[in-house]
Amino acid sequence: MAKGKRVAARASYWRYGAIALFALGASFFAQGAYMQSKAWLAQWLIERAWQQSLAAPGANIPPWYYADTHVVAKLSAPHLALERFVLAGSSGRNLAFAPTHDEAFGPLGGEGASVIAAHNDTHFAFLRHVQVGDELSLTLRDGRTLSYRIDSKQVVHQSDTQAAAASGLHLVTCYPFNSPVAGTELRLLVSASLISSSSSSTTNA
Repeated sequence: MAKGKRVAARASYWRYGAIALFALGASFFAQGAYMQSKAWLAQWLIERAWQQSLAAPGANIPPWYYADTHVVAKLSAPHLALERFVLAGSSGRNLAFAPTHDEAFGPLGGEGASVIAAHNDTHFAFLRHVQVGDELSLTLRDGRTLSYRIDSKQVVHQSDTQAAAASGLHLVTCYPFNSPVAGTELRLLVSASLISSSSSSTTNA
């Protein structure tokens, strides 16, 4: 009889353990689904703000009502068939949603150095695939589309701001990719030179 009780108790423990594990897994799944839904909604709102900014180039249109940023450009890598919308200001909050223009450097489309930063596991994961000679394009709110050709791809220390001081477009992300440690001191720097500029009264998204 005692042995039967021990067997029943063990089975009960396994059953409750399985229920707990299932509940924990369901919680993680729900949390992941929530984050995915939030990210998808944010991208939809950012794209909508971009469309609105094309119709009103002088207006800073936030993607959602409490956002302290606005969409300033659309970055494209034609050879990879991808596009990324760029937000103003490289704060951690903005980086969670999109690539950001580092305003400590020059304005996008200006004659000096322009810097765009993003996380290497999301919006700038594609930088591992770009090569010297590839072309990038940057569409601004005033209708201009700037074409760039990648000149260099190098790993630098985060303190080496002079590496992105040359005139052109610089894309920056943390390095290495898939690092088990967050907040490394290395950065992958992709630098590109302007090769052409065009403007249009009607800019397609």
